Amino acid sequence: MANLTFLATGDSIITRRISRCKDKSFLELQDLIRGVDASFTNIEITTPKDPVIPFSGRSLLSTRPFVLDELAWMGFNLYNVANNHSVDYTFHGLVDTMDELDKRRMVYAGAGRNLGEARRPAYLETAGGRVALIAAATPYATSAWAGWASESRADCPGRPGLNPLRYETRYVLDDKHFEALKDIDEALGTAATSRRQREFGVFFEGKLDAHQFLNANFYRGEKSEVKTIPNEKDVEDIARWIRDAKRQADFVVVSLHAHEGPANDRNSDVAAGFIPEVAHRWIDAGADIFIGHGPHCLRPLEMYKGKPVFQSLGNFLFQTETLDRVPAEVFRGFGLDPHGATPTELFDARANKADGKPRGFHANAMYWQAVLPRCRFENGRITELELYPIDLGLEGPLPERGSPKLADADTGTGILEGFAKMSSPLGADITVEKKGNRVVGRVALS
Repeated sequence: MANLTFLATGDSIITRRISRCKDKSFLELQDLIRGVDASFTNIEITTPKDPVIPFSGRSLLSTRPFVLDELAWMGFNLYNVANNHSVDYTFHGLVDTMDELDKRRMVYAGAGRNLGEARRPAYLETAGGRVALIAAATPYATSAWAGWASESRADCPGRPGLNPLRYETRYVLDDKHFEALKDIDEALGTAATSRRQREFGVFFEGKLDAHQFLNANFYRGEKSEVKTIPNEKDVEDIARWIRDAKRQADFVVVSLHAHEGPANDRNSDVAAGFIPEVAHRWIDAGADIFIGHGPHCLRPLEMYKGKPVFQSLGNFLFQTETLDRVPAEVFRGFGLDPHGATPTELFDARANKADGKPRGFHANAMYWQAVLPRCRFENGRITELELYPIDLGLEGPLPERGSPKLADADTGTGILEGFAKMSSPLGADITVEKKGNRVVGRVALS
């Protein structure tokens, strides 16, 4: 059996060269990444040749292809490309990015020129054994069906896009609130519209067993809550490829980009209910580790049947303030003149309220701190799991902000203790140990 070392990070939004950095804590981090058989990151940026800019009220992430060389220089050799910025510049930008990855023979998964390509595993040959990667993203990753890859037919090619893990959101209301909703629906006239759509058939997209209101499905229940139900076909299609990869490889990694939190929250440190559910099913199908990312912050670690489920590893590179291309609509969305304002002025407006106080990602250190797990697998079992705390420098100057370094002992202890606290209810036992002038978290393994 193979003996393999594996390391993973969360989101890499990279827009600058990092190979010029000589900071000691950065070089120590690089040594960790280079010192394993397989090292994974999520590439959350595109490299379109001739960008086709769709309408958008948010920042679209693109840069030059050199950033792919920078990630390879850092030591990564396994990449996810399924996330909510993969189709920022339509599927043309995604295909351009895949072309650049293919040109460099980089091993990636999560997207393809049709659904078959997007679903299938990618394989990495290492000295420690053969590694398979299967990657997917949730509907928030595209904000529209146009980002999902589609199946090919004999008479019609498929659409390039991402490997989707769809889910249904069910809004459950107790009797009192359910009846009140129906009254509001009738008063607005939207109930009559829903009835006409149901009768017409073609344009009705709701669930037949639900009460549809404002394009959402409502159910009567004992208590009011929001439930998320994963799409069974997507879950099983991905599980089928996991089972196949388990026969083809010594080690199977499953990656999921998912922002969703409770009650439609997007960047919460608590995951929506369907996320741990599918993680368990995919590990049951044969995955050795589940790597989640998306909300730009840490979510808990769970040891499920002796295998790690990282619901989110947070950010690794968060260089969102050095983009050189931002659509005009984004400037207008922040009340700026798209022809007179500069990108830096836009980034300042996005990061600060009118009174100068920080908001969004800049208002909370949890978006600028993360952990980097390093695992050792021997004879098919995990025998060691270390956690290294990462600091992305929220308080630093703009040219340095968003680049990772190993956290100092004090900051690192806080990061690891916070991660241990959130993971403890899920059964993960994490202790913090001194390691030279750094700290490391160790996960107890049965």
